[in-house]
Amino acid sequence: MIHLNNHILRSCIKTPLILLLRTFCIFACFQALFAYAAAAEQTSIAPQVIKLNESKPQPVVSPERTLSLKYCFAKANENNRQIIASNYNLPIAEAGIQIAKAIPNPQFSLLYGFGPAFKLILAGNPQQFGWQETILTAGKRTKQVNLASAKYKLAELQAVTTLFSVHNTVRRAYAELAAAEAYDNLTEAARKSALDLTRVSQARYQAGKASRSELLQAELGVMQFDTQRNLAQLRLQQDTAALALLIGEIPTRLEVIDVDDNGLFKLSAQHTDLVPQPTKNLPPLKDLLALAEQVRADFQLNVQQAYTDRRALTVARAQRIPNISIDSGYQFTTFTPVQPYHLYPGLVPNSPGCYFNISAEFPIFYHYQGETSQAKAVWFQDFDQLDQFKWQMSTDIISAYESICVARANIGKFQKDLIPAAAQVEHMAYRRYQSGKGDLTSAILAKQQYQQTLSSYFDAVVAYQNAWADLEQAIGVPLQL
Repeated sequence: MIHLNNHILRSCIKTPLILLLRTFCIFACFQALFAYAAAAEQTSIAPQVIKLNESKPQPVVSPERTLSLKYCFAKANENNRQIIASNYNLPIAEAGIQIAKAIPNPQFSLLYGFGPAFKLILAGNPQQFGWQETILTAGKRTKQVNLASAKYKLAELQAVTTLFSVHNTVRRAYAELAAAEAYDNLTEAARKSALDLTRVSQARYQAGKASRSELLQAELGVMQFDTQRNLAQLRLQQDTAALALLIGEIPTRLEVIDVDDNGLFKLSAQHTDLVPQPTKNLPPLKDLLALAEQVRADFQLNVQQAYTDRRALTVARAQRIPNISIDSGYQFTTFTPVQPYHLYPGLVPNSPGCYFNISAEFPIFYHYQGETSQAKAVWFQDFDQLDQFKWQMSTDIISAYESICVARANIGKFQKDLIPAAAQVEHMAYRRYQSGKGDLTSAILAKQQYQQTLSSYFDAVVAYQNAWADLEQAIGVPLQL
């Protein structure tokens, strides 16, 4: 009994000692960790020095001129290589009409010989001269003129199609440059917001309410925009070069062109030549489908191509009737008056006369079946291509129309709900961190969400501009709402 009590007593004494020893070890470990953290903070790398009052630095290439969309259209009309090359087809086609109207020139022939063959009546060869003329039968000249006139109309439609295609490409390039300028401004606005947050972190650090790691995190958020600045400048320069090439300028140096038509990116409701305001009502889809068949230049081009090939078939069929060649002239003799060997008693008289000759091809072996069959096959092919073009045109119009509706709905959602909500969240998080009621991470996250919302809104504007360009391209004319 005494032995058991002694064992219990030793256990009771031993347990508190073990607990005390463990507590001391844990306390020593925590003290060492705190000392290590303090030493690490004292020996950590000093935060980067940021000029908090720094404004937007001068970019490598600054905008040197401001161009409007109308000016770009006018310059493209004058200097664009595709438009110039297309316009050359008009005088070429006009010369084709002149060639088709030409009447075949007559041919003059003269046969005048020397020697016994033309002096002795035994040979009996007369001298002669005359004119030959080819007469086109079956109305070939009129049919060729009609074909050349159809080709001229085809060249006109090709020029109009090229002009509209280049204008549509210029519109897209101008919109891309406006988007690049908007993204550059967005980058600078985001950097300025990060600078404001860094100022608050610096003030809190100086007041002893924030650690150096928190200040370094805020300054890192500013420095990360340096690479985005470079990318924004690169995009501006590339889009400038693309637009300059379209308006007929050869880029020879780095340049940034400023645009004066980026109202949607600024959340402005002012008039813009790029796209109509998203709040304006679109015309009914069925009206646009009917309008495209009436005014779209490349659709009329396909119709004119079928008409031209039909004229070519008429010319090919006319080739089966041969042309007539008429030859008329005068002939005379130059025999020696006194013939040797008394071939003719007395003096040899001159024996003049006129002749008239008609010749024509006699189509026995070949009736131009190949030319006729080929022209007919090309004409039939035009109808199938015309149907396919109609289907593709309708598909493009419907697809672009739906894309515009979706883009306009997204823009309205961003303007009315998402951007104001994101701005309010960002402002509240900033104020909470400034007053010490929130942490830096929440403020940075709110700013990133706000900037991401603006970036998504800009993407929606770009999508709207591209969809509108697709709709105009599918219809074939600029739409004025």
